[in-house]
Amino acid sequence: MDKVYREWFNAETVTVHIAPEYQVGFLTRREVVELTGAPKNSTVFLSTGGRGIEFRVANSIFAEDMFRYLVQNQSGEYEFYLLNAGLVLKSEFSQRGIGTRCVIKEIFAAKRLASGLPIVSVEVSAVGNHASAQLADDPMRGYYVWATMGFDGKIPEQVRPRLAEKFQGCVLVSDLMLSFEGRQEWFRCGESVDLSFRLADASASWRVLKQYMLAKEIEL
Repeated sequence: MDKVYREWFNAETVTVHIAPEYQVGFLTRREVVELTGAPKNSTVFLSTGGRGIEFRVANSIFAEDMFRYLVQNQSGEYEFYLLNAGLVLKSEFSQRGIGTRCVIKEIFAAKRLASGLPIVSVEVSAVGNHASAQLADDPMRGYYVWATMGFDGKIPEQVRPRLAEKFQGCVLVSDLMLSFEGRQEWFRCGESVDLSFRLADASASWRVLKQYMLAKEIEL
């Protein structure tokens, strides 16, 4: 476990409140904490609703509550995905690696639970572009940050012609993430896009995430 994880993550300090109507019962309190990636001193509110199981995470380091949803796929198969909706740190806590570690903790917890639930992916709408990433106040660079952690999807058709010629044959965002030059191209040309971290062992998501963790010296 690296220094940031030791300083900012302690499951014993996280409180979980379960709504009376919650009837599913296949998650322990510890699994709820791990699956949300909640940092220390968080309060997790678990309830059910139209979108599935809602996890609302409150913490004084967040600018707004963090939300996760466990949703059953509509494919007809008994499988779930975890939807990320909202992760905004107060400015004084940003750029410390806390937010990315919330997500990485969530991914590994989802993988551990995958055979039992089963969870097949973690999903996010990654917002921003090169212009919004440069904003002095509240820069929006989710389109880039989520991709560097292994969240993958098709490169939007309108983006591909803007890439350097050597990358115009790339189909997936992960095709760009495995090299420094490719990441720079996505940072320059990328835009808001729905991305998915596929939990299957052979997915490109894991290769990109392991590269990211090694470069950032992140250890769970």
